[in-house]
Amino acid sequence: MKIYNHFRITLALWAFSFLSTVGILSSCSGSEYINAIPSESQMLIRLNPAKLSGTKSPLILKTLLHLKDLDESGIDLSKDVFFFEDGQGNFGLCAKVSSDSKLEKSLQKAGLSLTKRRDYKFAALSSGWVIGFSDNTALLMGPVVPAAQDDLITLMARYLGSDEDQGIKSSPMYATSDSIDAPMSIVAQTCALPQQFVAPFTMGAPKDADPADVILAAAMEVKNGHLLMHGKTLSYKKSINSALVKAANVYRPIKGEYIKAMSQDDVLGLFLNVDGKQFHNLMIQNRAATAMLAGINTAIDMDNIIKSVNGDLTLVTSSLGKDNFRMMMAARLSGAPWLADIDYWKKSVPAGGHIGDWGKNCYYYLGNGTTYFFGVTQDMQYMSGASPEEAKHSITTSPKPLSPDLQKNIKGKKLAMVVNFKALGNSKAAAITSLLMPMFGNINTIVYTTDK
Repeated sequence: MKIYNHFRITLALWAFSFLSTVGILSSCSGSEYINAIPSESQMLIRLNPAKLSGTKSPLILKTLLHLKDLDESGIDLSKDVFFFEDGQGNFGLCAKVSSDSKLEKSLQKAGLSLTKRRDYKFAALSSGWVIGFSDNTALLMGPVVPAAQDDLITLMARYLGSDEDQGIKSSPMYATSDSIDAPMSIVAQTCALPQQFVAPFTMGAPKDADPADVILAAAMEVKNGHLLMHGKTLSYKKSINSALVKAANVYRPIKGEYIKAMSQDDVLGLFLNVDGKQFHNLMIQNRAATAMLAGINTAIDMDNIIKSVNGDLTLVTSSLGKDNFRMMMAARLSGAPWLADIDYWKKSVPAGGHIGDWGKNCYYYLGNGTTYFFGVTQDMQYMSGASPEEAKHSITTSPKPLSPDLQKNIKGKKLAMVVNFKALGNSKAAAITSLLMPMFGNINTIVYTTDK
């Protein structure tokens, strides 16, 4: 019996020793550098340089660091490179260091002077970015003005000293990123996205849901000058996620009736196929969507127009200005009972506004800086725009339609959004652009699609 007990104890000690060794090896697997990405990050873009053959993924490192030879830079491009936005809205890049001495020499060769803060070395780049590094982690953050660089270095030193409990691995966003089988992926809270593009991603979430609780998760690919994103929205809060899953069932495969109506010069296009009554229930819960239609809805009953949709629905805008409403909307209708209410709309139009006729079942609204022409064709299509010509074009082919490969990418999906990359003008969008352009080169459009 004693021999048996001794055998059990020996076996247990051997097993403990084996598991401890495995644990040590696992903890030293080379992923510690990721701990420098803060757990409260709002956005995480993940790139696997080894799988991105033919793309310019490491180009941003060359561009920002002014390095000619990345292979001798001391940065390990066999490991994932991460871009992130922290909880304060700062943008950063995190990469693994294979040799801190090589990295130091590379930066010095590039004419940069290094300073030390805690156990880490830092250099300010001419672009307004700052690099800080340890023996296994390189962290770039910015851009900031020179007067703010000292505060940024203090923050970066804190990030570089983080452990796994403080880093992104403790966030469910990292697990989501890890689950996306693609060379490039993005996981982001919708509050981290430019405000003009949030509505499609938050559609279906409860009206009082915090945008930080609605997560965009998508694989990314660069193709023919387009940044293609294919994914879904989700939430780590059960009630919100259930609402998003339920909302996804409202979308049907896009037939493609109005894809050709969008011009290459238009700023934004949203493509759907829906039962209008079900879709309207989503819209009235969405603050961004109701705000977009608030002005015109006081004169024209857009609610009932949307309820009459049954088929493809396309919204295209050539301007994202807040001071005027400029949108082409085209849709296949099940009917148009609201046409009987036009006379009432004319009488009840708010002061300073006017509704008039411009053809059979065709009308226009002028008021509050808005010009909107709309109508119904004999075969039950809704058309609209800022002029009679634009309204007619909303259901026909643009002189400069989207490229055939983009049209093909949209057709059959359940939701598609096309953004003219050059239209990203606000400060947040410009900062994202400063990250993406060096990574991907000359991108004309961003296209988001989902089939879930």
